[in-house]
Amino acid sequence: MSARTIPLLPPGYPPEITGYVEPWIASPGEQIDLKVSSTEKDLQYRVVRLIHGPQGDNFDDMTQETIADIPHGNFTGRYQVASPGSYAVIPQRDYGIGQDGVNIALYFQVHLVEEATHIQTILSTLDVSSKSGFAAVLTEQGYVEFWIGTGPSIEVVPTSFKPIVKEWTGLNFTIQADTVSFKLTPIPSFCQKVRSPVMGSVTLAENAKIQRSCILTFAASYAESSNQKSKKPVNFFNGRIGGPELRSSSSEGPILAKWDFALAMTTETIIDISGNGAEGHLVQAPTRAVSGHDWNGAESDWTKSINGYDAVHFHEDDLDDAAWETDLSLSLPSTLRSGAYAVVVEARGLSLKDSIPFFVRPTHLTSSALGAKVAYILSTLTYLAYGNEHVYDRMHLQPETYPWVVKRDEHAYKTERRVDVGLSCYDVHNDRSGVIHSSAKRPILNLRPDYLSWNLHRPRGLSADLILMEFLERSGIPYDVVTDHDLHVGGAGALQRYQTVLTGSHPEYHTVESLFAYSNYVKAGGNLMYLGGNGFYWSCAIPSGNLHRVEIRRGDQGVRSFTMPGGDRVFSANGQLGLLWRSRGLAANRLVGVGCCAGGSGPGVPYRRTDAGRDPQFSWMFQGIAEDELLGTEGFGGGASGDEVDKCDYGVGSPPNTLVVATSVGHPDQFGIFPEEVEYPMLKTVGTQTNEIRSDITYYEAGGGGAVFSVGSINWLNSLGWNHFQNNVATLTGNVLREFVRRHR
Repeated sequence: MSARTIPLLPPGYPPEITGYVEPWIASPGEQIDLKVSSTEKDLQYRVVRLIHGPQGDNFDDMTQETIADIPHGNFTGRYQVASPGSYAVIPQRDYGIGQDGVNIALYFQVHLVEEATHIQTILSTLDVSSKSGFAAVLTEQGYVEFWIGTGPSIEVVPTSFKPIVKEWTGLNFTIQADTVSFKLTPIPSFCQKVRSPVMGSVTLAENAKIQRSCILTFAASYAESSNQKSKKPVNFFNGRIGGPELRSSSSEGPILAKWDFALAMTTETIIDISGNGAEGHLVQAPTRAVSGHDWNGAESDWTKSINGYDAVHFHEDDLDDAAWETDLSLSLPSTLRSGAYAVVVEARGLSLKDSIPFFVRPTHLTSSALGAKVAYILSTLTYLAYGNEHVYDRMHLQPETYPWVVKRDEHAYKTERRVDVGLSCYDVHNDRSGVIHSSAKRPILNLRPDYLSWNLHRPRGLSADLILMEFLERSGIPYDVVTDHDLHVGGAGALQRYQTVLTGSHPEYHTVESLFAYSNYVKAGGNLMYLGGNGFYWSCAIPSGNLHRVEIRRGDQGVRSFTMPGGDRVFSANGQLGLLWRSRGLAANRLVGVGCCAGGSGPGVPYRRTDAGRDPQFSWMFQGIAEDELLGTEGFGGGASGDEVDKCDYGVGSPPNTLVVATSVGHPDQFGIFPEEVEYPMLKTVGTQTNEIRSDITYYEAGGGGAVFSVGSINWLNSLGWNHFQNNVATLTGNVLREFVRRHR
């Protein structure tokens, strides 16, 4: 039985099915693996194409297309859990520790002391079974302690040293025969008062047994306690470790191993610079490219700094790969069209199921068979960023400060209890540092076709984007589905066969590769319909060889739930600056004519046509809509301009020929302006006080011969689907789509 399969459920645990598909984005002809956790044994499955969006909170008409070419059937369920916690491991080796003993030195910065409620390992070679090796740990009370194996027993060497949160400490201890000597040196930051080091020496009952081959770990160990072993890593450290080295304890003894965590930064590898070959690797994606004990603030870019970045930040709740056992392997037909799909897993005889999504990219064969000239790009980078967000149940938001009404459904309850499957990039770790990685190798519980936002009580993310999928199905216009990840890998080449490209409701996150895929497509003459809001807002990165993972670093500007320290804002994945695209000089306005300016939890409002929108040149756009008719008065979240909204701003980068054909009216005070929009003095920051909180519908003709149409609102699709697409938002969207397709015939 796998260590991740749990034979007994916690008492009172409710019926539950969840899971994920690996890989979550695949090509026709490839194999996908389904990994399921279920409280029920008797399960059945089938594969469907997701082609219907919800009518608000009504999912009755969401009949999806069953894929007959992929077998369906039964299988036996089992409950599986993930094992969060990041650490570094050097595989078993003999370090050549002689009779002179060993000296161990490193620096550490603890970020969680008493609140950890468990022992935290700094480093360990301890083998409880053979009672050999050593470990340096923090006790549950936060004091440094050493565990030394002597053969007959494991002896505990206590100290009186308790580190201060976020203060670096130099740890140095020596083991020689039956003697353990240690020195713990606080390292003051800038002008802080220097604390005195704590030193000591203890004689063991027996000589230390440290000469044998061992596995060395940083930030975790295989010991539950000084006398109880564990089959898997436990006692995770919350904080930063840097500069570790092992050397012979004799006065002129050689260096046995010395790791520099600033090397191979874009990988999972940790490098031994001693030349002895003790390379290791990082597990569960701890945070690299963070400032270390010798960072002085003179350089905040690790790619340019000579020193200061020899550190890794480990967390007990990091999760990169749930590593669940595979229940089913399914082969995708080579003719399977691109799209959003799900494996529907149901408990036989019970009203219990889960639709586990995955995405299929187009090939030349499948695209040609459809005759697709339109591409719908699903925001898979944004799906990852929000994956399993715990904002309301972990961030301790006060109702008087955050006027959100939390409305839980089964997805929300499942997210609350399944804390083992990891966090989103909107959450903070247990040590209050920001979560910068999100992964597709785990269940993403809010990536479901029937998901409703807990604070906005309307479809959001994939569930909202399926509304546009249904609209395209109804349009009769052949289309392909492409993902952000396809653009990241393929660039504009992934779009070159298409005449028109549509975004979903919230294309917020982009790598430089996916962003430039859009811009190069438009430069080459393609038409773009930006049908969402808060798009092209945050930059992100994907590590080479790890397409399942995204990295996000926040700071300075932008609406954010945490702020990265000043020295930690450059991606470890590629050495580029994180932050907003606007902070990097590439505001969304430059691509789509509008950029995000505000957001709020209140109901959306409609748009009114401007004088420019009444110009006869745009009669094709508003065909079937009266000149004074408000646009999007109704929707699943109020009017069509809502949630997060974007405006035209020539000063920020909207092309000079951008025309505002309609603008939103009447945003209430539940909408607030974004911080990067406000300069001193900070006045008029809520809806009724300023016209700077608005959505603009814009149109501009690009240099390559194509055009860009933008609506500037996440809520647009929630109005598009209102009353089964019988509304003027659907009319306007359809007019633009048909015109863009017509122009390229």
